[in-house]
Amino acid sequence: MYGFDERPGRTCKRALASRSWIPVACLMAVLAGGAFAPAAQAQGKKATPFKVAKFYFETNSSGCDMGIQIAFDTEGIKSGTITDPDGLLVYEITAATGLEDIGGQTEGFLEGVEPVIMELVNAGCVPDPDDLEDVITLDDLRYMFPAGSYEFDGTSVDGEILHDKAELTYNIPDGPVLGPPDGDTDVDADSPLDITWQEVKKTIPGIPPQHAVQIVGYQVLVFDADGGESPQEFNVVVPGDQTSVTVPPQFLQPDTEYDIEVLAIESSDNQTITEGSFETAK
Repeated sequence: MYGFDERPGRTCKRALASRSWIPVACLMAVLAGGAFAPAAQAQGKKATPFKVAKFYFETNSSGCDMGIQIAFDTEGIKSGTITDPDGLLVYEITAATGLEDIGGQTEGFLEGVEPVIMELVNAGCVPDPDDLEDVITLDDLRYMFPAGSYEFDGTSVDGEILHDKAELTYNIPDGPVLGPPDGDTDVDADSPLDITWQEVKKTIPGIPPQHAVQIVGYQVLVFDADGGESPQEFNVVVPGDQTSVTVPPQFLQPDTEYDIEVLAIESSDNQTITEGSFETAK
């Protein structure tokens, strides 16, 4: 099971505010979190924004789990940090040896472990029984990843200072409810196939109260369920007011099981997946 009461980082803000004894770990977190921005100010340099800076949740409404995803893009950095709204270090970026020699890292994407969320289970989601050993609540998640601005700081090989921020919110969209052909077992592989879903209008269960969300797009993936680690896939993003996508027959094969994933993408970048499947006729 995950445990959060022992995490010292969340006590740093209170220790600094009271000016009481400050643990070394807190001091290091503060120094790491502010290492780049003060350097830019001291040198009178204007920080260059990242081309992309994203910090958001991805939720699986079928697997009942949720995790953090981070994405960034630059012209090239040799080192950098991502810090949370309390100034605590979340992630470090370091380019060394050959990677530094050619100008550093231009972009990156990472995702954290996705624990099962109790509120999704209580709302009727059925997780894999093996995942039930690591169940957390939305309050646990808020403790680990508070809403607010996450700072992206970096420096390039030639000393350019970069700075940007991403706003993490709990505007987490509910999972799309799939329509046909989800669950069908006799789909004609020689005809165009419409993948359908219901419009997502509110947040996931467990966010009190559930409220409206702004869906900016849906991503739809269809792929061979037995295609291995990198199956050929149909992958398209459509506007937020669209609730169907047509898969061309050239993509489909007879007597094949296909998996469906439909992701609702909120204006905050938070996204939620619903999984489904269908089978084509022999």
